Amino acid sequence: MTEKDEMRLHVRCFGKAVVHEREEVRMSRQELAKRSGIPLPLLTRIENGTASSSSFGLDEICKISEAVKLHPYMLMATYERFVKELGVEFGTRKKPK
Repeated sequence: MTEKDEMRLHVRCFGKAVVHEREEVRMSRQELAKRSGIPLPLLTRIENGTASSSSFGLDEICKISEAVKLHPYMLMATYERFVKELGVEFGTRKKPK
């Protein structure tokens, strides 16, 4: 698997985590967009796993977490669970020296 393919899997897993947590609180995508301040088209791409990894980051993770009343680490724990279910490894890239 190429690094690009691996990144796409991570983005899909994050999107799946967002959908899961949003549905846990019975919130529509439109409501999440409104409460988080994230434009609906971007939120849709995040949830669908089609957003580029450069189009969202820590700021969006925190806004989504706050909107569904979770600490960011809880959203990331859900993401990590989905990653592990797919068998994608973390930290396969070499650390810079």
